[in-house]
Amino acid sequence: MNKAYISLGSNEGQRLKNIQEAVVHIQKKIGTLTKLSSLYKTPSWGFDGPEFINTCIEVQTPLSPTRVLDQLLKIELKLGRVRTVQSGYISRNIDLDLLFYEDLVLESEGLILPHPRLALRNFILIPMCEMEPGFVHPGLGKSMEDLLKICKDHSQLHKMPLHQWAPDLFDADQFLAFEGNIGVGKTSLAQKIASDYGVPKLLENFTQNPYLEKFYDQPQRFALPLENYFLEDRFRQFRDFKQKIGSADHSFFKSLIFAQINLSKTDFLDFKQNYERLSAQLEVPQKIVFLYKPIEEVWLQIKSRGRSYEQNIRRGYLQEIELGYQNFLKSEKTIPHMSIDLTDIDFVNNERDYQLVLQRIKAF
Repeated sequence: MNKAYISLGSNEGQRLKNIQEAVVHIQKKIGTLTKLSSLYKTPSWGFDGPEFINTCIEVQTPLSPTRVLDQLLKIELKLGRVRTVQSGYISRNIDLDLLFYEDLVLESEGLILPHPRLALRNFILIPMCEMEPGFVHPGLGKSMEDLLKICKDHSQLHKMPLHQWAPDLFDADQFLAFEGNIGVGKTSLAQKIASDYGVPKLLENFTQNPYLEKFYDQPQRFALPLENYFLEDRFRQFRDFKQKIGSADHSFFKSLIFAQINLSKTDFLDFKQNYERLSAQLEVPQKIVFLYKPIEEVWLQIKSRGRSYEQNIRRGYLQEIELGYQNFLKSEKTIPHMSIDLTDIDFVNNERDYQLVLQRIKAF
């Protein structure tokens, strides 16, 4: 994978929506969104025209730089931009520029890297400094901070609040279910999205399971009653949740994954038959967002939240759960699902991280 930095701008039509749609297409066609700057309201540069909204993003991409440029041009075309042979700058509904591709210096007929005019434009340097102040321009040998200090463009930019990045996650019937290991952040994210978007939430009733604490103390004795209780309770929850839009911190198939880990082979076969019987009765449209963090991070989160019955959870047990999810998602063909790596991402306390997660979900 390679880091590519892309500038986005729009000064025609629904400017913010244009940029958000472009970010969705970039994720689908080019690579994974890994960083984003704030959005900036910017005066037109090089011509007299309406105010722009500008921003910069970082993506991890398997594509070559020429393929990245080719995809950016196709995305512009898809979003309605028509490039003309007219000289000079004009208004446009979307403008996508490849700024950097790793530290590559390239000059060809169709592509120059780094972008030849980025050091002259503070609507590029300011958001780049926000994301990567120490990133060194491979051609000029100066960091983004240093280039901004000597930039002769003194246009006044207006920084927009990060929450204005938030896309319309629920612009159609959509039920999001978050899955992943114990302590990965499923409930926190489901609650935050439900609150911010004003949609119903469906949270697991794990504290009401009378066998949970007993299971952690005597797993072999209480595994079957624990999983049977969870299965019936999850079935009732999803059966009674009538809304077509919502945010949940678990899925129904979670029962199958944990049962396969916790039960004997004989008990699991009987359990699976009951699971399939109940599953056939549910018609919950859902998209599964699988959240991932390294085992050490989720183990530390479990320790820090202080639930007494979880304090003896083994790292090995968490590894088994992680493997169970991975195997299920590899073989699952009927449920739409995606994965988000939350390593070093704090969506609870960091608004930029939260908006990054929302943009990834939007591209799902």
